Parts: sequence; structure tokens; C-alpha cells
Amino acid sequence: MRKHNLLPFLALLLSFLLAVGCGKLSDSKSALRISGARTFSSFDPPTQGEKVTPPHAIKFEQADLTEVLNLYAETSGRSIILAGNLPDIKITFSNQTPMTPVEILQALDTVLAAQGIAMVCLGTQYVKAVLAKEAYLEPGPILELKPDQLPDSSSFLIYILQLKKVRAADAAPSLQPFSKLSSSIIAINGGNRNPPPGGALANLPAIIGAKDHSILILRDYSSNVRRMLQGLEKMEQQ
Repeated sequence: MRKHNLLPFLALLLSFLLAVGCGKLSDSKSALRISGARTFSSFDPPTQGEKVTPPHAIKFEQADLTEVLNLYAETSGRSIILAGNLPDIKITFSNQTPMTPVEILQALDTVLAAQGIAMVCLGTQYVKAVLAKEAYLEPGPILELKPDQLPDSSSFLIYILQLKKVRAADAAPSLQPFSKLSSSIIAINGGNRNPPPGGALANLPAIIGAKDHSILILRDYSSNVRRMLQGLEKMEQQ
């Protein structure tokens, strides 16, 4: 009789334990999906096994900006933030070769830059679309890649370089022809305590000790910065 009374209780207990166990497994899978979500940027190195978009899969013919940014968001896995003063533009682009996600982002950066729009990465979750002439006001990504590792695309970045031989003020005029964006070259010579123009970088001399070093801050498209760095390398070798 006692055994008969225990059966419903044991059945109920077993059902409860199974339900709890399934719940934990489901939560665990969900957590793995969230933590495993990957976002891409135009500066990511190539990796094996990436999905490749076949030729002519991307076809924009006088497409609206929204359509292009939707592809950017889908490819990067990032949320897009729009500046309030973006122009109403039409975009035409088609990929002639197979492209990885990073190559698609680099291509879209370049296509949008040609229309006066810069895509600025903010952390790992967001990209902000702004007028190219106002890109220097944004806290863009600071890169430390070698010049030959920078993409040859119009992907906006910030590069901070400590010079060894050449004074920053002497180098800046030689780099100016490679610049396309406003306030893209900031020269900070040793002993210069005057803050440079440019929003969030105004206090940078105090932070990095500009009084002891000659510093160049480059805020431009990757292809332009790449050529500036190649030129600086030659200057430093003289």
C-alpha cells in the first residue's frame, strides 16, 4: 500500500527533474548561440572556412542607401547607426569576383565613400554611417597593423604613430597629398603642449606623453593611411 502511494510521487518527481534538466540544456544552447555570434569588420584578417559570395550575387542598380546598409548589417552582423544628415543617394555596384564577408564590407566602404559617406566601426556591435567630411569627429577604431596589412579600401580608421627620426610637423606636409578627409593629419612634436583639434582626441597629448615624443595621428581611409605609412617608413630610413 505504501509502495502504491509512492508511485505518483516518484513519477511527479521524475517529471520535475526531467523538466529542470531540459530547461538547463536549452538555456545552455541559447547561451552558446549568443556567445558564439560573430561580428565582422573591414579590418578582420582572412580566415579559413569563411562563406564566399559568388560573382554577381550582389547587384545594386540605382539602389537606395537603405538597401545597401541592410546588406552591410547582414554581412557584418552589426547594428547600423545613421547620422541625421545623410544625403539621399543612389548606388550601383556588382561584385565581379567571389568575395568573403570582410571583402564585401571593404567594397561597400569604398562604394559608400565615393558617395561621401564613411562607415565608422564603434566597438564590436555597431557601425555608424556619417558624412565623410565629419568622420574625424567620431571615435573610430585605432589600428596597429603593419602598412601592408591594412586593406586597400576606403575603410575609416585611426592610426597613432611615434616617429623616431623625423619630426611630425616636418612629415605632415609630405603626407597631405595622400589625405582625403578633413583634419586627417595631426602632428604633435616633442615639447608641444598645445592640444590638437578634433573632438575626442583633444587630450591625447597629455595621455601619451607628447612632450617627450613626436607623434602623428592619422584619421583617414585605410588605403590613404597605408600610403602615408609607406611614405613615413622611407622618411625614417633616411
